[in-house]
Amino acid sequence: MKNILFILFVCLLVTAVHAEPDFAARQERRQQMVHEYLTRALSAQDLNKENEFGDTPVFTAAQNGDVNAILRFEKQAPSGAFVLRTGKNGNNVFHVARNAQTFQALARVVRHFYPSDYKIKIRQMMNQRNNQGETPVHAQISYGRADTFAVAFPYTDLYDKMMNVKSKLNKGGLVAEVAKTEAAAVAEMSKDASGRTIAQAARDNASAPGMEKVIAFFHENASYL
Repeated sequence: MKNILFILFVCLLVTAVHAEPDFAARQERRQQMVHEYLTRALSAQDLNKENEFGDTPVFTAAQNGDVNAILRFEKQAPSGAFVLRTGKNGNNVFHVARNAQTFQALARVVRHFYPSDYKIKIRQMMNQRNNQGETPVHAQISYGRADTFAVAFPYTDLYDKMMNVKSKLNKGGLVAEVAKTEAAAVAEMSKDASGRTIAQAARDNASAPGMEKVIAFFHENASYL
């Protein structure tokens, strides 16, 4: 009996040893395929062509955090239209940006092509809601990406209105009483299509790295969320 158990253990161990390299190999092949796809897009300068998943090259680069590809698109694209478009599920590129570095690279591309009104365009994109009623910041919180929230949230109308209400509440008196009504409007504004506020989304993802700072931020500045 012991011999049988030992043989079974060895078989399981061998399977596990082989499984990890296989997984790593699949991941490496996937990354290579993505790299080849983005390289072809660059050479063809066809930045509006969708792949089999319905993503254009800039969406693929944003999802994979390929900052180098995004910056190469900036150099070779004839205009900035490719970075402003709406993709599947109503997302724009900031909804799917993999991390803070990717967000900053995308913002740089917008600024490059629209130097005189890039702030307006970025703000429009940051307030745009996808099919789930999420702005890019909502989506990033849902993904558990606290680092992206930190650089993205100040670009939103929600941030401005939230901080304005905080200022009024801190003044006290009649101003604070009026601000309570405004706070209710901000809370409504902060909800996605499911009715969850952005602060609730952060609390739902409390285990994500850095999310405790996001939760603390909302508790300090908008405890009504």
